[in-house]
Amino acid sequence: MSEVALALVQAKTLERLLENGPPRVADCAGMLGWPAPPLPNGVDGQRVARIHLGSEFCETLLPSEPQLEQAIGLAGAAGLGFALLTPALSDSGLAALAALLPRLARGTEVVANDWGTLRMLRDIRPDLIPVAGRLLCKMVKDPRLPSAEWARLYPHGVHSGPFGSVLAMMGISRIEMDVPPFADAGDFRSETARVSVHAPYGFSVKGRACRIGSLGQPPGGKFTSGQECRKECLVYVGGLSRGDAGAGDLPTFQRGNTVFYRHSPSMISALSEALAEGWIDRLVLNGDWNENRRPH
Repeated sequence: MSEVALALVQAKTLERLLENGPPRVADCAGMLGWPAPPLPNGVDGQRVARIHLGSEFCETLLPSEPQLEQAIGLAGAAGLGFALLTPALSDSGLAALAALLPRLARGTEVVANDWGTLRMLRDIRPDLIPVAGRLLCKMVKDPRLPSAEWARLYPHGVHSGPFGSVLAMMGISRIEMDVPPFADAGDFRSETARVSVHAPYGFSVKGRACRIGSLGQPPGGKFTSGQECRKECLVYVGGLSRGDAGAGDLPTFQRGNTVFYRHSPSMISALSEALAEGWIDRLVLNGDWNENRRPH
């Protein structure tokens, strides 16, 4: 079975999770309040082997230096691997990341979701391990898709020859990806890179404006990218639906600036098959980005 990583936004969540050593996936589900999400076959009893800290979607959620050091210390004491998650970054976000990089030991993975971050890693810390995040693995992931024909209009990034060539040029040997609607096991097979897959939620689309963060803003300040962040996305989640028109839609919700969908049983079945075939060597469980309204 592939190793299991747990992706978290906040370092303080780790203290409770690691009180008794590396937790099983079933323990994480209880402690983090997951609403009985569908998971691949045999995963419940596995122990978490890695911690991924940070956010793939918003640069204001990059950990501070003390938070990063705390998480690295907790993961190391529990014998767990560690990776830093990063989103698409502006110039100020790249500067914030540059201040964090000296805190990372040689051989630490950094999941990057834009090409500027990958270039900075290559230029400043070539001793770190760059990973292409799921924002870079392009695919059709609209939770409203009515049939598999729509999902096959464009091939997934993991199967793109030119994309694989760019990854090789950047020294990248691992890619992260989502489970797309109407997935089949072959979607996860790569000839050029090791594959990490996120479960049990995928992201559909993200922007710069935070919907929930706009609620307390005056009219002129709503839905802009420069508003003050109070990290409302860590507490509140908004459900999305289309009424009768969306009867076949995947369960969909929004946290912060990103829309997510929950995997269907058929999507999990395809993921389970790919895991059994050995085409996926790491399963990344979304610890914080679930559909519950759950304050820490």
